[in-house]
Amino acid sequence: MADKRTMITKSAIKDGLLELLETTSFNDISISQLCRAAGVGRATFYTHYKGITDVLDDLAEDAIKATSRKTTTDLSSIFILAEKMRKNTSVEELDSYMDLLPVCQRVSDNPKYHILFNDPFISEYLLLHIYHSERAHFIPFMTSNYHITSDQADSLFLFMITGAFAINRSKGWKKDQSWFEAQRVLMTFLEGGFDFLSKL
Repeated sequence: MADKRTMITKSAIKDGLLELLETTSFNDISISQLCRAAGVGRATFYTHYKGITDVLDDLAEDAIKATSRKTTTDLSSIFILAEKMRKNTSVEELDSYMDLLPVCQRVSDNPKYHILFNDPFISEYLLLHIYHSERAHFIPFMTSNYHITSDQADSLFLFMITGAFAINRSKGWKKDQSWFEAQRVLMTFLEGGFDFLSKL
């Protein structure tokens, strides 16, 4: 029973932060404002969180878990998407393959978390959160399949994450024809690069 109460309280605090972000930048939100928005006292807040950044960490985890598939430990999604896009598949036809998109794109598709991508600080913070949460899956796979060191794999993975993120931010997180063309070039570029590395 206590666990259920904890979940309800933490959910109220996280929802309160999302509500405040609609009108206030993250760096301007105070604990008092968040407590009022969540309908909890400061003592209750500090029972569950040390500060607002901890709430943001919790929200980031929720957003990643809310994506419709689990993180894969390989790069097959890139190759599948690249193949589909080379065939001039339309944006609409790609809808059934959206689960293959990088995490930052899948998270941005969820209306509940749209606001996280509108705040410059949070969007960068979320990007780093995604990078750190997924690198443990991808680095070992890349080092064992593409003849590169762990440091090189880490740099390549960071490049992939930040590149995909930058493209989507520049397109306003809208999956229109312009986004499609940019994605097609990016996926084809990555597929060719990994193919080259596998033959070294």
